[in-house]
Amino acid sequence: MEKWKSKRLEGSSQPRGTTRKHSTSIFEALHEFIRYMKDERQASPYTLDAYERDLLRFATVRETAGADLALGSITAEDIREHMHAMLDRHLSKATIRRSLYALGSFFTWAVKWRVVPFNPMAQVTVPRRERVRDVRALSKRERAILIAAADRVAAKSTRVLDRQAPLLVRLMLKTGLRRAEVIDLTWRDVDMNRGELLIRHGKGDKSRRVPIEDTDLLTRLEALRVARGIDRPGNDAALFSPVFVSTKGKKIAWSSFYRLFHRVLKHADLAGRGITPHALRHTFGSLLCAKGVPVPYIKDLLGHEDIGSTMVYVHTTPKALRDAIQRLGD
Repeated sequence: MEKWKSKRLEGSSQPRGTTRKHSTSIFEALHEFIRYMKDERQASPYTLDAYERDLLRFATVRETAGADLALGSITAEDIREHMHAMLDRHLSKATIRRSLYALGSFFTWAVKWRVVPFNPMAQVTVPRRERVRDVRALSKRERAILIAAADRVAAKSTRVLDRQAPLLVRLMLKTGLRRAEVIDLTWRDVDMNRGELLIRHGKGDKSRRVPIEDTDLLTRLEALRVARGIDRPGNDAALFSPVFVSTKGKKIAWSSFYRLFHRVLKHADLAGRGITPHALRHTFGSLLCAKGVPVPYIKDLLGHEDIGSTMVYVHTTPKALRDAIQRLGD
């Protein structure tokens, strides 16, 4: 990672507006591309992080192999070799697709700004998305155990982070928010009067509103809001403070989030069972589907851009499909 940071600094030393040539280093071009994505495309911080990580990995592999680092020297065959290497490492199709799409966006930008004459990704076929995949959703018993474990973690600890476990687990189960959306949630996004959350700049930089119908969750949010003095007169700045905070009152780090989640899993004796933070989101989507909520509504609640992403929850409820077939006999 330190090596990657140094490469990023090398790129930053290149003056803007200079004449670009096909011999431009991939590291130099990457710096300009990320700046373009941030300033002109206004990509979310998480998209920027994912693109930079994937592209730096590709560049570093080439550097380690002693390959030419000039952006114009990269061919479609080089990208295919990179794709096959990821497949050989048994990375998920989603990870491989994301990495290739990052390369595609990178070279599209490079062609547009005449850094290179052509886009080698145009000759590469991206692996198809897995049409039907297993979705890890928690059972009713697992949900109860996880919530109880979060309560125990909070009760046995004086740490600020641990004390937030009950609210964090319940919020993710009851709203289906992504990890990044939970971490970025601020008090101005929590509308207690309407009982809903405003998710600003979610995946794809899209915003949405998520209703909260769970009385216990609303009560816990209200209690924390009062305890933090969010609505105290003259304390307007508090509205911009995060809901989930570190010891210093700042937004919790990703590492802290994961440590807390795995601490709860350990107390629940659920570690090693494939339960990730995203599984709580899958649980929310699966429960909505099982209750007969129309797929387009689930799509909007979860903030999916493509309804195909939402359709995976249909496959987790075979009983609903069986009931539909049985109606043919009525």
